[in-house]
Amino acid sequence: NDARLSAKVYAVGGILYALALPPLDWSACGWLTLVPLLWAVRTESTASTFRYGVLYGYASGWAVTWCFAEAAMRYFQLPLPIAVAALAAWYLVVCGLPFGLFAAGSALILQARDRYRRALWIPALWVATEYVRGHLMGQPWGLLGYTQHGNVGLIQIATITGVYGVSFLLAVGNTVIAEALDHLAVPRRGPAWMGDLVAPALAVAACWLGGWMLTPTSVPRGGVTGSVAIVQTNLAPRLHWTRSYTDAQVAAHVQATEGLAAGAASLVVWPENSVPRYLEREPLLAVQLASLAKRKGADLLFGGPRYEGGRTYNAARLITAAGTSGGSYDKRRLVLFAEEKPLAFAEHDRPTESPEEFSSGTGSGVLRSFVPIGVSICHEIVHPDLIGDSVRDGAELLVNIANDGWLDGGYQFAGRQHLAMAVFRAVETRRFVVRAATTGTSAVIDPYGRLVASQAPDTAGVVTAEVAGERALTP
Repeated sequence: NDARLSAKVYAVGGILYALALPPLDWSACGWLTLVPLLWAVRTESTASTFRYGVLYGYASGWAVTWCFAEAAMRYFQLPLPIAVAALAAWYLVVCGLPFGLFAAGSALILQARDRYRRALWIPALWVATEYVRGHLMGQPWGLLGYTQHGNVGLIQIATITGVYGVSFLLAVGNTVIAEALDHLAVPRRGPAWMGDLVAPALAVAACWLGGWMLTPTSVPRGGVTGSVAIVQTNLAPRLHWTRSYTDAQVAAHVQATEGLAAGAASLVVWPENSVPRYLEREPLLAVQLASLAKRKGADLLFGGPRYEGGRTYNAARLITAAGTSGGSYDKRRLVLFAEEKPLAFAEHDRPTESPEEFSSGTGSGVLRSFVPIGVSICHEIVHPDLIGDSVRDGAELLVNIANDGWLDGGYQFAGRQHLAMAVFRAVETRRFVVRAATTGTSAVIDPYGRLVASQAPDTAGVVTAEVAGERALTP
């Protein structure tokens, strides 16, 4: 009975994790999600806590991204039971193992009598497991700190620590609450324990209040300014790029851009795969796009495949307002199995009409528009190291192009969660972030993590906003 109760308790923690993230955004749940786990592991053996920690991670993985099973079914054309089984195995490894290590380590730390040590080492252990997920497993999706993307004051610490600092503060808060519940359950211990919890609680409050006080009401514009226009067409993605589909994609983006007045934008951004054609093979299409950029007096950035030297790349291309090539960026961090086949070869005799395998690009993706822009493609925005490379190489504005249509399936999970993580890249680097997504959410984020403008998911439209290049480097 105790085992079944513990399993339920840990499952509740996983559900709280999901409630704290988009699309529900009940951020207060982020301060409670670890509490059931930390409260229950006090009475379990190390082996038991590891097993139930794995269950906690497994439950949170499914709760946060349950719609990914349907996405895998559609993209890989698998029966739903096989897609569910594959994703279940994935969650056991990517979420279950790190969470299990955290649970087992926390059980050992809780044996220490020094409560100050607990309030430090348990959060540090949590951040260590997040680091393992992000850097060793390469899957940093939905870290605990991202649950607070809307709390502008609290997330300013990310300028120094990255998202991990916010995760640390949340873990401190969870530890304090778990300690308080434990002491309240044993009244004979007296009220002296409350003093032990004041210091960590005050530290969290000080970071929150300090960030809020230091955040200006408006962003200082010291660099070059310009207007950005983002086109969101809301066209569903297709596995096979037929000629009718690619024609519709290009036509929809061209038509939306034609509605802009000449000179209304310095940079027009189209999403990933908005031009699903090889310009190397279709020079007339390249001329059409160059003519569009010249008529609008704006640089044009868009996503599509690129073929060179026997390799196919998932690329972002820039056409300048003068109608000339501004260079390209090839995606560096490819999606395993979807874009990168472990047992296949990336070389092709010729470009395929519906590429399902790409080669990894090199370079940090800095292209020259009205300011140097650091380009990332789709989920690359969730990897702080890639974005940091761009900033160190001179990017003054960050641009992310994405196609969340495969993941969302109309549920608005992936696009909103993607946007929440992009907020932290803005704060960490003190750069404006421009995000263009085919089905949403497209948005402009200021250097303090606030939305300047956005286009709702599953809608079509053009988002315009004034941005500025920023040169200062953060810690």
